[in-house]
Amino acid sequence: MSGAGARLTVAPTITMLTMVKARLIGATKGHALLKKKADALSLRFRQVLKEIIDKKEGMGEIMKGAFFSLTEAYYSSGTAAKHTIFDNVEKAMVKVTGGVDNVAGVKIPMFSPYVVPGETKMDLAGLADCTRFGRHVFGGPALASRTGLSRSSP
Repeated sequence: MSGAGARLTVAPTITMLTMVKARLIGATKGHALLKKKADALSLRFRQVLKEIIDKKEGMGEIMKGAFFSLTEAYYSSGTAAKHTIFDNVEKAMVKVTGGVDNVAGVKIPMFSPYVVPGETKMDLAGLADCTRFGRHVFGGPALASRTGLSRSSP
């Protein structure tokens, strides 16, 4: 900085020398604190960015599975599946809690999802289909075939 207009007039005395040294020490400490704060915030920013990238990369598989489940639901029940789902939903099972994270004196809003425990009306949806019965109840087609509840069973 040029300091053209903000120069400190200093008289050549011992008292002014100690005052200037005290100001220099305070400015040095303030600069160090601001540097620590900037480092902490950039570290937290990198952590949040890494979480976002990991979630976005995993989103492809999740969306593929969700689209396949939606297609499977439409195939098994027709277009009435949407109305059945909307009629059976009373309250949200996944909710979001909010909080504040303090990083180096800076308050950052934090949000985290949580699942409300309990049984829903849709837990048993899809069990009427005989081809899927073994997968839902017995954990897979191999176990379903051992118990006699395979596709060939009535």
